[in-house]
Amino acid sequence: MLRTFRHMLLLCAVLLTAACRKEKTPTPRLELSATEVVLRGGSGSEAAVTVTANGAWELTVTGSGFDITPVSGSRGETVVTLTATQENTQRTRRTLGSVAFRPTAGKGSAAARTLEVCQSPATAPRTMLLYMPGRSLLSFYNNNIYGIRRAVSAQVPGDGRILVCYQPEGHQTASLQEVRYDFASGDSVVVETLKEYASFTASAPQSLAEMFADVAEYAPAEEYGLIVGCHGKAWVPTIAGSLYASGMQLGTQPGGAAVSDNLWQPLPDAKPTRSFGDTGYEIDIADFAAVIEALPYRFDYLIFDACFMANIETLYDLRGGFDYIVASPCEIMAAGFPYDRTVPYLFTGERIGDRLTQVCRAFWDFYQNDWQSVPYNEQSGCISLCVTAALDGRDGRPGLDDVTRRLYAAARQTFDLNTLQSYEGLATHLFYDLGHYVSLSCVDAALLDEFRMRFDEAFPAESRLNTPSFYSAYNGRLNPITSYSGVSTSKPAQRLQEYYEQTAWDQATNTR
Repeated sequence: MLRTFRHMLLLCAVLLTAACRKEKTPTPRLELSATEVVLRGGSGSEAAVTVTANGAWELTVTGSGFDITPVSGSRGETVVTLTATQENTQRTRRTLGSVAFRPTAGKGSAAARTLEVCQSPATAPRTMLLYMPGRSLLSFYNNNIYGIRRAVSAQVPGDGRILVCYQPEGHQTASLQEVRYDFASGDSVVVETLKEYASFTASAPQSLAEMFADVAEYAPAEEYGLIVGCHGKAWVPTIAGSLYASGMQLGTQPGGAAVSDNLWQPLPDAKPTRSFGDTGYEIDIADFAAVIEALPYRFDYLIFDACFMANIETLYDLRGGFDYIVASPCEIMAAGFPYDRTVPYLFTGERIGDRLTQVCRAFWDFYQNDWQSVPYNEQSGCISLCVTAALDGRDGRPGLDDVTRRLYAAARQTFDLNTLQSYEGLATHLFYDLGHYVSLSCVDAALLDEFRMRFDEAFPAESRLNTPSFYSAYNGRLNPITSYSGVSTSKPAQRLQEYYEQTAWDQATNTR
């Protein structure tokens, strides 16, 4: 009996020892924070992945063009850094090789993991800059940046680059940042500061020139796009607008409703739009155009997330700096573009015009159908795309300016100005629909047909989209749209004529 008891104790001890030994040699486990790393295109660019293991591990490299350290580790988390040793001068992403991570115990087990290593081209296929000057819309700017972050993925921007420049700290400083997908973390968006400007003034051409030069330095590309998200005042020079913006002058509309008659001064209780600016920090369109045209590279397109910029006088000033311009003829609500919807189109597809048409449609669809998803918003979204080569005949055919000059020189009929479609809620209007104005005034059917044909080439019909009404902060309500061509003009206006006559469009088309 005693011997049997001893045998049982011995058996228990053996089993206990075996169990302890089993706990001391657990099944190897090893995990990586990512399965793919895409190094930037320049030599020396780095990326990091985290190795999490329950024991010692080592790695084996296949391929070349990058270094990796450390090459082994122990239990816990270890950050492994990969460094590109060469610049990728190719036009596309290239595969550099792979890294196999294995536990040192139980080699060849299911715990082994592989990391693929690629490198983007040093010259990106596409770089897009979102420039948002001023501070009065800062909360909306932050929402816009958040929208971009929601749009970024492993596919967007792909090998492209997304840069943002805005003024989060003050009117005299600015920050240039990049929003990118972090392959090393597996599913993360990183906002990296590229440069801080200790002295930056949005109204100073030299500040803009420096910032735009930095864009090409930090993110060289085969194609450049610019989005300007701020206050828009069309062609009106700062000095002219200031003469009409001091002191609130009110007019009335039918029914006795108050209406602002001051440029850039909305009604006190109006919903926020992007139509009034940070006083003292504005740059005239002519100065902006001069900065753009002096750059050593060319922006392929411009998107105005700003009010009133689909204005023929404004677009004509900018024709030398951009091939395509997307803008609105009226006010844009303060929420601005739905960047989570529009940004992907800028990095997918080939033809720029087709991509920008999709951007126009996404903008319109948001304000037509989903405008209520944003506070302080209205169903107000009008947009159009301008092909600038058609404005002055750079495409080898008579430009819209030439056709318009001949049309203005021909006999014209008078009409009631109150019947003309306007694009702001001012008591004395400044922006009218260009297509509607020409249709009402032209009596030469052949000239009108020629104008319409050239107009459709300058402003493709599929990109001229509008909600039934537009909201204006100057009368605080929605205003019906009965005739929409997607672009405005100030020619019929009864204000600022002394300044209007100095615009390049008026000088090119008027036959005084």
